[in-house]
Amino acid sequence: MLATVLVIVFQGTEKVGIYDDQPAASAALWSFVDAHWDEAHHGPAPDTRSEAQLNLFFAEEGDSYVIAEADLGDAAQALGSPL
Repeated sequence: MLATVLVIVFQGTEKVGIYDDQPAASAALWSFVDAHWDEAHHGPAPDTRSEAQLNLFFAEEGDSYVIAEADLGDAAQALGSPL
């Protein structure tokens, strides 16, 4: 079973989510960015979403995100649990 994994590292905290597909993971990423946008540090959030906005949001050292596909079937087998 393929799934899309979103890993967010922000201000020393890690958040991991598993989604059905890339658009769902991307929507979750933007939801996180919208919820954590710090107006005092970044100013008002831009009206349009862009890679530049993501680069600004994750500009601090240690902050990052990754969206990647993963085969959860292998993980489930290793744990002895079918999906």
